Amino acid sequence: MNYKLDTKDIDIIAVLQQDASLSIAKIAERTNLPSTTVHNRIKKLREHKIIKNYTVNLDKDQISGNIIAYILIKVFQANQRDIVHHLLKRPEVEEASIITGDTDIIVKFRVHSIHELDRFIIDDLRNIPGIQASKTMISLETYEK
Repeated sequence: MNYKLDTKDIDIIAVLQQDASLSIAKIAERTNLPSTTVHNRIKKLREHKIIKNYTVNLDKDQISGNIIAYILIKVFQANQRDIVHHLLKRPEVEEASIITGDTDIIVKFRVHSIHELDRFIIDDLRNIPGIQASKTMISLETYEK
């Protein structure tokens, strides 16, 4: 059964997205809802897996580097999922998607230096069986919603 979100749920979620460490009382204060309502709503949102867990937003630029590259990969006579799972084992790979069109896989990759990107492409990517070709694009600017 799908849970239907209402404006109270959306307000609570918006506050949690800004700071998931807030107490029920602070969330109630910011949403102008009673604490018991906030508590019960959060409980329901968790039960329906709308809120799955609370996370920490890290500064990825400081931790993993500020050079972001997208690598387009063409696969030949290989299982795309196997290649994706292999790539996801690398800490530099943030995400990988199997896509439609002329390219089979797109990988979002983050490093501290061009040298690290070069090492990955030459020493790792080019040695994965089944990869026919790749095209790397470096992101100049990134915007998030």
